[in-house]
Amino acid sequence: IKLRRHYTKDDDDNYDISPVQAILRIDMALDHKKLPSSSDVEIMLRPGRLGRRRAVLKRILNDCFDLRGKCVPPSGDIGNERGFLFVTKASIDELGSFVLAKMSERVSKE
Repeated sequence: IKLRRHYTKDDDDNYDISPVQAILRIDMALDHKKLPSSSDVEIMLRPGRLGRRRAVLKRILNDCFDLRGKCVPPSGDIGNERGFLFVTKASIDELGSFVLAKMSERVSKE
């Protein structure tokens, strides 16, 4: 009987992982002071009802990038004078794309 499966960061079968499992994996990475996998964040951002998305994205910004408060650039307003959005006021799509952009910046610098 196969009880556990060991996932790597570049699994092609990401549809085997549910958004709830992705959140648990993100929490585990953050608990161990590591940057979560961007594929887990993408899985968590799939359409559907999921209550902890904002809290998890907020925790990634806080723990990994030391960002909080008014730090999210509004989508589609690049170069606009509108400024930044609060983490609590940004849409999940804006927050998710900002977190993924910050994560890819961090990975490209390493």
